[in-house]
This record gives sequence, structure tokens and C-alpha cells, in this order.
Amino acid sequence: MLSKPKYLSTVKAIIHIIIGSTVFAVGVQGFIVPHKLLSGGISGLSLIIYYVTQGILSLGSINFLLNIPVLYAAWRWLGRWHLGITILGTIIMSILINLLSPLEALELTKNPIIGGILGGLFSGLGLGIVYRGGGNTGGMDPIAMIIRNRFGLQIGSILFGINMMILIVGAIVINIEAAATTLISTYLAAMVTNKVITGFNQRKAMFIISYKPVTICNLIIDKIGRGATILNGEGAYTHQPKQVIMVVVSLLQVARLKAAVEAEDPTAFMVITDAAEVIGTGFSARSTNGAVERVLQTCDPVKAAEAEQMIHEVQMARNEIPSQEHKEEQ
Repeated sequence: MLSKPKYLSTVKAIIHIIIGSTVFAVGVQGFIVPHKLLSGGISGLSLIIYYVTQGILSLGSINFLLNIPVLYAAWRWLGRWHLGITILGTIIMSILINLLSPLEALELTKNPIIGGILGGLFSGLGLGIVYRGGGNTGGMDPIAMIIRNRFGLQIGSILFGINMMILIVGAIVINIEAAATTLISTYLAAMVTNKVITGFNQRKAMFIISYKPVTICNLIIDKIGRGATILNGEGAYTHQPKQVIMVVVSLLQVARLKAAVEAEDPTAFMVITDAAEVIGTGFSARSTNGAVERVLQTCDPVKAAEAEQMIHEVQMARNEIPSQEHKEEQ
């Protein structure tokens, strides 16, 4: 019996698999197959076999058969839930590829390069939708997820590396023109996949050097709804102590934070860089009460007393708790 969060995750994954697999199948049957181009992963190997055998078996059936050995990897390293999603994704993808096979006869594009470009865009978009929902469609997806979990690489980049090896085989078995055009398609698919996965959830790390660190931190917490960390630094030329504010924000929050910091301190120095992955609890709450509890739970008794005093001072500065003078006035 699945728990409610797991149940919702499963439903979400299934919906994304259906939508993403449909988009992917349109790309393969509508643009890749008509020009006898290749694709990446297991679908690429399926296309090679499909072309060599001249369609004795349907493309979807070949795709399903080649996915069988991959299921062990999904079970061994990703767990039973991912195994179930992999099996479901493989079946849905194979069925949709067969159902959309009539697109091949429509000749949507006459130019193989245009076909490769559109095929890559559709394929990348479809796979990105699947991954964004936490699903996969079998093939090299479980292998890519295992590599990502172990080494932290982006899925699109992992698949691109695997696909290069498949293209070499395709160039030998089919022809080098098809492999060269597929190279463009595969590159586009990898880029689109990464973009769809990150989307507007891409994180940016900002380092801010200002003479008003406390004011900037309060601004970040109150106006942006994010936490921040103050790092102690030293100017290389002046050797004067400086405080560097580090904050991680979403892509949509970058412009807001830049404008707010510039309005507060026009002389502030800011460095903005991509954050490949952010792990840990976000600081979205406006109050620091939750932060107090988390710090005290993770600190030893000596550090806990120091941390409690520091957070108490921050709360007083932000007027979350009344100061002693304010209490006396009351």
C-alpha cells in the first residue's frame, strides 16, 4: 500500500510519462524514421535493428525487447518503485511508438537536416517532461539516473555521452550521413532535456560584498523570502575585513534581489553564478523561529548557547521579539 505522498508521486510520474512519451514518439515517427536517421539510447539501437531487418518487427516491439536487460539495473540500484516506473514507462513508450507509426507516411519534412533538428527538439522535450515528473521510459534512462546519483552529472549530458557511442555504431552499420545528422539531433535533445528538467527551478548562487551586511541580510529574508550566510573575508588590496553574504535564489528571484540590493547599497559588489545542485532545507519562512529550533537541535551544548544568543540578537534587530528597552516602556 503506497503512502499518500508516494501515491501522488506515482500519479504525477505516470502523467508525465504519458505526455512525454507521446511527444517523444511524435519526434521519432514524424521526423527521425522518415529520413532513416538515428536516435540515442535504446531507441537508437532499436532504429538500427529496425533499418537492418527492414521492419520485420515493429519499432516499439524492438524497443521493448531491448529494454528487458535494463530492468535489472533499475531494480538493483534504484529500488522497486523505480523498477515499477521503468516497466510502466517502457510499456507506454513502446505502445505509443507503435500507435504513432502512421506519422512516418505523412512526410512532415522533406529535408533530413530539418527532420533531425525537429526530431531532436521533440525527443528532448518529451524526455525532459518525463524526467521532470520523476519518471523514466526505460532504455538508458535508469543507467543515466544511476550515474547521476553517483557522480552528480546532468542527465542530458550523460545521455549525450552514451549516444555518441551508439552513433559510431550507426555510422558503421547505416551510413555516416545519417550519423552526422543525428549528431545534431542528439545534441539538441540533450540541451532541451536539461533545460526542461531545470526549467524555472534553476538555482543561482549570489555572493554580495556590502558595507551594510545586516541590512542586506534582512532585505533578503524579508523581501525575497530566502536565508543567507555571512562569510568573513578580507580585501586583498586594503587588507580590511569584509563580510560576504552568500545566498541561493531561484532564477526568477535574481532580478528582484539585484534591484533590491542596488537600491539599498549602490556600491555593493555582486557575483552571480549557476548552482548545479542545491541540497538542504530552504529558508522560505519570514520568521527565524524555525531556524532557532534547527540550530539548537544540531549544535552541541556550548555552541547552542552561542547560537541562541546570536539568533536572539538577529530577532531583536528584525523586531520579531521586543527588546529590553521596549519591554520597560510597556
